[in-house]
Amino acid sequence: MSAPMYTTCVNPADYREPDVPEGDFLESLGSAIAIGGLEGLKNACDYMLHGKLVCLGGDRCVIGRVGGFETVADKSGMDKLDNDFSINLVLCPVDLGIFQRGDAHLIDNYNLAILGPQGWLITEQPGMPIPRETSADQKPSTRYSPTHVGFDDFTFGTPVVAPTAGQQQIPVPVLHCEIEGDRAFTVCTAFAGFWDPISNTICSFNPFGIPIGKLACFLISLAVAPVVAAIFTTAWIAGSNDNRDFDGAGSLTVGQTVVITGRWSYDASHQGWNELHAVKSVHAIDDPAVCEWATFNDLQQRWCQRTLEVPPPSDPGKRPAGMTPAQSAIYDAQLDPVNRWILHPSVDGCQPQQEPPPLH
Repeated sequence: MSAPMYTTCVNPADYREPDVPEGDFLESLGSAIAIGGLEGLKNACDYMLHGKLVCLGGDRCVIGRVGGFETVADKSGMDKLDNDFSINLVLCPVDLGIFQRGDAHLIDNYNLAILGPQGWLITEQPGMPIPRETSADQKPSTRYSPTHVGFDDFTFGTPVVAPTAGQQQIPVPVLHCEIEGDRAFTVCTAFAGFWDPISNTICSFNPFGIPIGKLACFLISLAVAPVVAAIFTTAWIAGSNDNRDFDGAGSLTVGQTVVITGRWSYDASHQGWNELHAVKSVHAIDDPAVCEWATFNDLQQRWCQRTLEVPPPSDPGKRPAGMTPAQSAIYDAQLDPVNRWILHPSVDGCQPQQEPPPLH
């Protein structure tokens, strides 16, 4: 499957901490107005779409087993504006039997996970900003928290003894992969259409350094709050798709092996971790050898090379922007009438149509 992308990422030096309202949806709306007017909501939108993700170096490809999922139902407050569908991926070919049970071993398990061939994807990168949420007692450093999934027992990989009553779960470090939903984009676009003309004129009025515009915007915010609440609610409902089935994709299950491509980013909006965000493609692999140490390097190279050559999705007849040279070559080949494949000939397994023999 392929998925859309609504966000951008920033360089580490350009990251700025926002003042994001807390509480449920209506409470958050009221808090934003109380602490500074609708400019606070504008800043929250800008942060969610174009500020919270820090660029780590472009697109990456990863192969792993699905460890679990996260949906908008797992969030609260203004965080529900982000309705991305997330896949937590246990990186291949790390043997799950090496991980130890109990939260006390979270860091030990992280240090084991980053030794694998793909461990660099979840390793803390230099120069990352301090995230919004902090819990230094569970981090490899003072500002980085690996995403992890707690297993009672392993349903794939090396079997282990099932836990007895009272035993803690096994914290397994994973790579967080987010397929972007469209709620934040829909809500923020609708809000911007109403508020930006006011923000760009009245709110920026600052004669002789006196913040008259800021005060005026606060008073306007109080007056138009019911209108903005109606706009937010309408757009919130309209932007309810979390793209878990984008392009008619099938269902994934825990333990399934997949190859995922996406933009490698550091998410500073929570406790701070590396992830693929936005996910650009997900492809299920029915080949257990891809997660075996002896065959992983060769199969990963083959799967990822071909997957990264797939052109990004676009409207029919419209050439996608920002393609790599390899993607451009594949896109041009797709336009040849003799080719009838969809993603890539090595992926689809299609053969060119044979020309009929000449008539005599």
